[in-house]
Order: sequence, then structure tokens, then C-alpha cells
Amino acid sequence: MKYKSVSLNIIFTLLFLILSALFLIYIFRNIQNREDFTESSSYSWKEGGGNGCLGNLNTNTELMDRNSKFLTMKHNRFDNNRFYKKNSLQDPSHPYRNYCDVMTYAELLAYRCLNKSPMELKTIFDREDIASTIDYVYIYDDISLKSFILSKIQSEKSKLGTKVVGPVYVCISQAPYLRSVSNKAGVNPLDVWIAAREDIANQKQAYYFNKVNSAGDITVVQNTSDGTDTFATTQTISSLYCHILIVYPAYKKTMVLKEPIITKQPIVITNFLEKTMASHYTDHGLCFLKCNKSTDLNCGCLTRTEAVSSTSPAATLNWFYDNIANAANATLNNNRDKPLYKSSCLDHTKNNLETNFTMMYYVNPYSNEYGDKNIIKDPEEDFPDEKCV
Repeated sequence: MKYKSVSLNIIFTLLFLILSALFLIYIFRNIQNREDFTESSSYSWKEGGGNGCLGNLNTNTELMDRNSKFLTMKHNRFDNNRFYKKNSLQDPSHPYRNYCDVMTYAELLAYRCLNKSPMELKTIFDREDIASTIDYVYIYDDISLKSFILSKIQSEKSKLGTKVVGPVYVCISQAPYLRSVSNKAGVNPLDVWIAAREDIANQKQAYYFNKVNSAGDITVVQNTSDGTDTFATTQTISSLYCHILIVYPAYKKTMVLKEPIITKQPIVITNFLEKTMASHYTDHGLCFLKCNKSTDLNCGCLTRTEAVSSTSPAATLNWFYDNIANAANATLNNNRDKPLYKSSCLDHTKNNLETNFTMMYYVNPYSNEYGDKNIIKDPEEDFPDEKCV
């Protein structure tokens, strides 16, 4: 009996040890899985029912109304991480729940329009020691536009070796293509560039081509080519000339933070938006010409000389055609896809003075592209809770 008792004790002890080991393995694996989920889903707060848009507003259209709450209540101040934050987007009573581009976490949210070209703004930012980059490109559509901007900000992140501290803004000005050509028999041929004025640009289209054939038949084209034609017969271009300025107001030109103390960084941004930029804000109608092939994004109005000049540098890049991801499926035609043309933007409030208008967008750190992929730092990350300040 004594040996049987010892044997049973050994068996029970072994069973206890085995079960304990299995339990510990289960607990460890469960914790590890939870950690992995948390790491890879830092923005999973966006998921789930009830987090959609509750209204029908859009930052681009609301910006067109100077009396809208978007401006009067400063809903455009996405830099305010006490107002534009995750809890706000989850609160059904919060004003942002009515903006559908905000609630779909769009990459670009409208901030303001400016009465300067990106080149002029670049000079101002350099003088104020504010980091920025400028590019001269052809834009095929809003998808390629956003893809190009993403590639530029990704490049800055790679050079920094860490997430970019926001806010980041993109200033976009696109040269409209407005042309009239007549080959009517018995009449002198006509080929003129039409100036963009607010009173004739009420459709907000950046492309307009009026053609009259030898018989006097009129054809009006208001959409750029999708790139499938040969151009020889239609003469319809696919892409529009554009200046894109990306500004990093938290940084000096050397990409060193102006203020390393996180609680003092909002002061830097407030000074940038309310002092540096204050005299350049406008709500002129030419601000709201649509970006090429876009139904919602606005791209301002850029005056361009037909030949390459100091104010209209050569643009050799068309991201849709030159991007490796698209190159295999798209055939470039320089006349169609990188066209030389003239544009003129006239300000009717200044005796039709030739000028420029630029749309300024806030790059959304909560978007899938910039937030989920850890390119721009979460505005709330490392920032003390309100009750602790």
C-alpha cells in the first residue's frame, strides 16, 4: 500500500506539472496575441458600428461659404488636438461627425485658400525658416495627386528616421486649361487661351475646350482625356500643370523641430497659422476650381506662361505615367500627358489683375495612409491628458 500511495502521488504531481505548464503556455500565447493585435491595429478605434458620418458636409464645399460654421467656429483648425481627436470622432454629438470626408478619414482635409502661388509661399517659408518642399508636376487625377503627395511625405519620414511631427499642410495650385479653336470655312482661323475669371468659371471646371470645325459645328469638351486616345484626332490633353508645396511648420528648414517640448509645439503652429499666413487667406471664387478629374478636391488657379519661364518651371513628372506602379499599363504621349499651354487667372476685385490662388490642405494623421502606416505622428501621442495640464 505504501508503494501504491507513493506512485499515485508521483502521478498526480506529474499531472499537476503538465497541466500547469499547459496553462502557462496558454496564458503567454494569449498575452502575446493581444500585444500583436494592439501593435498592428493602433488605429482600430476607427472600426465598429456607429462611427460613420451623420451629416452631408464636406470640408471643400464648406470652405466656399465664408459664413459657414467650418470657418466661423474654426472647424478647419484640425491642428487643435483638443478638438480634433479620436474621442471627438467617436462622439455622435460632435460637429465633426457631420463632415463626411472627416468621418471617412480622407487624406486631405480643406483648410483655407491663399492669394499666393506655391512659389511665392516657398519664398515666405524660407525667410521664416519653415521647412517645405516644392515640386512642379502634371496631375492626371486626384488619385495620382494624393499618391504623389504621399510619396513625398514618406520620403521625409525616411530621412528623419521617425514619424513626422504634424501638422503637415499641402498647398496646391493648378493651371486651368481654357481654350477656344475655330476652323470654320471662310473665316480666319482662331486659337485663343481664355482667361479664368470668377464670373465665367462658375462651373468650377479647370478644363474647357471649345472647338468649331470647318462646317461651323461646335463641340465643347469639359473633361480631360483618360489617356486611351492617340491625341492626334481629339487634341484633348489628359493632365494639368500643377505646383505642389508641402510645408512642415513644426520644423526648421533643416528638419529640426522648432520646439522639442511637445506641450509648446501648439504655440509654434498657432503663430504659423495666425501670423505667418494671416495676410494670405482669401475666399475668392477661383480658389475652388476642381482638381483634374476630381469631383470634390479643389486646386485653386495658377497663372502659367506657355513657354518655360522663371514663374512656370518645366514639369517633367506625370505621376500617373512615370510612377513605376502605373508605367506598365500606361503609354505616355508628351503632347497629351505633359502639355505646354497658357493659363491666366484674373482677380475681378483688383481690376482683373493677373494673379494666383492656392488651396491649402491639412494632411490627415488619422487617415489610413498617414496614420495606420505610421507616417505622421498621432497628434495625441505623448501629449498630456487635458486634466493633467
